[in-house]
Order: sequence, then structure tokens, then C-alpha cells
Amino acid sequence: MADHAVVAEDEVDLSRRKFLTRATIATGAVGTVLAAVPFIESWSPSERARAQGAPTELDLAKLEPGQMTTTVWRKSPVYVVRRTPDMLARIAGHDGLLKDPQSEKSDQPPYARNPLRSRSAEFLVLIGT
Repeated sequence: MADHAVVAEDEVDLSRRKFLTRATIATGAVGTVLAAVPFIESWSPSERARAQGAPTELDLAKLEPGQMTTTVWRKSPVYVVRRTPDMLARIAGHDGLLKDPQSEKSDQPPYARNPLRSRSAEFLVLIGT
């Protein structure tokens, strides 16, 4: 028969047991936090990704009517044209060439659902590839 030590309840050191339980819980909590911090930080975008998605500013006041300028946004060229009154007048005559002239079936944002497809009739903004 194997000798098994049987400890009577009177001999159990409850203060030591409480200390070990609390120490184990604290160690587990610290380990969880240390493991979670890099995981949570990986959710935030990198500096490179933030730079790619950053807004591009362009001073439209410098554009003369009929002039075009180009800038870069997310590695794509963005063309901005300041339309002349003559350009605006000629747009309406080409509705027959457009698939959806009134932007009724368009995926464009609400502000661009108009014949000029822009917020402001004065400016045309195109994103190149």
C-alpha cells in the first residue's frame, strides 16, 4: 500500500492558501494585460496607412476659370478643373450620351446626384488611376 499523506483540516494554512490564490489571480491578470496590449495596438492603422488616407488640401482660389490642376491622393492623381460659364452651358446638351443623365440609378453620394455630378457647379473633380 502506498503511503499517502492525509492532512487534517486543522493543519491547512488558510492564510497561505489565500495568498497563493491571490498571487495566481494577479499573475494571470498581469499576463492577460501584457498579452492584450500588442493585440489591441495591432488594430490601429500604421503611420504609413494614416499617411495614405490623409486628406489632401488644395487652394481652389488660385485656379482661374478654365484652368486645371493636378494633385495626388492615395497614390492616384486628382484632377481639378474650374469650369467656365461656357463649359457649364455645354454640359446640358450631352444628356443623350449619358447612361443615367439624372443620376437616378447612380452610386454617387447624395450631394452629387445632379446633372453636374458635383457639390459646386464651378469645379469638376476627377480621380485618375
